[in-house]
Amino acid sequence: MVELRPLRSGEPREVAGYRLLGRLGDGGQGSVFLGRDAGGGHAAVKVLHPRLLGDERATRRFLRESATAAKVAGSRTARIYGSGLAEGRPYIVSEFIDGPSLHDLVLDGGPLTGGELERLAAGTITALIAIHGAGIVHRDFKPSNVLMGQDGPRVIDFGIAKDLDFSTTASSVVGTPGYMSPEQIAGEGATAASDVFSWAATIGFAATGEPLFGRDSIPAVLNRILHAEPDLREVPEPLRAVLAACLAKEPQARPSADDVLARLLGRTASRGHVRGRARGRARHGGGEVRASRSGARPGARRGWAAAGIGVLVAVGVVAGALWRNAGLPSGLSSGGQSEAFGVELGPAFGPEPGAQVAAMAIGHHKGAPVVVYAERKGNSIEVWDPRTGEPLDRLANAGPTPVRSLLLVPVGGRQTAVWTGTDGTVRRWRIGDARPGTWRKVCPSEARLASGQWRKQPAVVIGCRDGRVVTLDLAANRVVASARPAAGPVTALAWDEASGKALVGTGRGLVGTAGGLLGEGKGQVRSVAAFGDGRAAVTTGRSTAVYDLASGAFVRGFTTGAAGAGVTAAGGRRMIAGGGEGVTVWNADRGERLGGLAPGKKVSGLAAGDGLLVVAAGGRLQAWSLSSTG
Repeated sequence: MVELRPLRSGEPREVAGYRLLGRLGDGGQGSVFLGRDAGGGHAAVKVLHPRLLGDERATRRFLRESATAAKVAGSRTARIYGSGLAEGRPYIVSEFIDGPSLHDLVLDGGPLTGGELERLAAGTITALIAIHGAGIVHRDFKPSNVLMGQDGPRVIDFGIAKDLDFSTTASSVVGTPGYMSPEQIAGEGATAASDVFSWAATIGFAATGEPLFGRDSIPAVLNRILHAEPDLREVPEPLRAVLAACLAKEPQARPSADDVLARLLGRTASRGHVRGRARGRARHGGGEVRASRSGARPGARRGWAAAGIGVLVAVGVVAGALWRNAGLPSGLSSGGQSEAFGVELGPAFGPEPGAQVAAMAIGHHKGAPVVVYAERKGNSIEVWDPRTGEPLDRLANAGPTPVRSLLLVPVGGRQTAVWTGTDGTVRRWRIGDARPGTWRKVCPSEARLASGQWRKQPAVVIGCRDGRVVTLDLAANRVVASARPAAGPVTALAWDEASGKALVGTGRGLVGTAGGLLGEGKGQVRSVAAFGDGRAAVTTGRSTAVYDLASGAFVRGFTTGAAGAGVTAAGGRRMIAGGGEGVTVWNADRGERLGGLAPGKKVSGLAAGDGLLVVAAGGRLQAWSLSSTG
């Protein structure tokens, strides 16, 4: 638990239904308090400093932080729960990250080394990819704005962030001396390339224990940033070379955040994995420059942890009516042979060839990515490292019936597998434990699962064959909500954070927020994924259609194949991946085909999310990164 300072006279005691327990710290705009709601859930409550209450510009900028941070879809940033005015004082409520800042961690314990440093680098650059992907420049990336949570690093404080398409040229210098880019010091305005420079300076501090440009007078520090090269001799390779490229004085010479992740993963465009990639773009001054792509050694694969991988749910083959091409909506994008796309994380792994994977999920355990799966025959759950192709853990007995739906959910700071079999009982197992945890009978028979929330805490939403949708509070192992939105069996389920509601697929279509069924007449919904912006991707048969949830309007569609579809976001793009004979990846917003992977393989299932894709083919599993494909 982080250290709390007791509340002082004049400080608020309650904000937006949260009782304030103490102060966590102070920033340039406001004080941050730890709050607890009526259900026992915790949140970080940021309140504008009293001295700024009469400053309308400061108030607007403070509240803009909430809107800016809410645009970022990524597990390496703190989620925003809400904002507003309490007794005339602006506030922002966000996810509470229980851990010290990177600044304090290094000052107290010294430089980070080995896997701890690798996970920090990969996790924070993943956050930067999400930030830039949302069209935002952070402008103040520094060690005190990185919190070291139990599930990995989180990037916070969007108080001075701005949209990329908004003019970032300012009459005043914005940033923190020691971590500002040369162009920020020169008053040219911050860009995505500026964030990359600040990221490298931050990681350099973590690796050496000292600011790369010194800690003496501000003029001396700024002069070194403009004219001197930092001493990186204490930084291990290959990270040293990555930081050196990111610390180039000219912004156009720096790699993009996507390219940095590619180098950290030790992958390049060799062997046709990544061809014809678009260069990362960053706005500089009034024009646009292209950030060069850095090349790591061909064929190299290092054990860099791709921290920042969120909870993903497998989209496997589900029995039901197939939506043939003759019934596709107009404007549908078809598949076909595609240019190679994606970067392999490692070799094929998992079951023996020919086995059938019933369910799989991907998440992170101790800061590194893991894939969890269950075979159709048998009742065990296995955990594997997709980078090395090595097994990590195994639960030999997952219950009396075969696993049919599987999730990975962080519960109490521990990654937990949650699943249900054909008996409708929801079970759980914390990775690393010798035995499974508590269980609860929810449905009379087979069910579908989705990660959700209850009072801002992790929950599981369960869809039953009798049409009920039940929310299970994982912390208390109790049912906290139940409804019957469907007349028949629930065939697919997803959680929409934008509305705070479950999206329910049935044998006739998706139960829409605008009333009626989306995709009615197209057959059984096999999977559904929420974009978080009022749209959702609905897969029926061999096709996936994107709908506007409010109006029910069809937006565009894709031929995704017999293995179903997965939805993810990386590099500023939402992507839809469909599997059949190989996998095809599309830009979900523009309908453009981006490329393909696993060519020639008969794909039986896939899982996608947070820039990662896991494919089941011939009984084996293999993972690709889509974050580093430009």
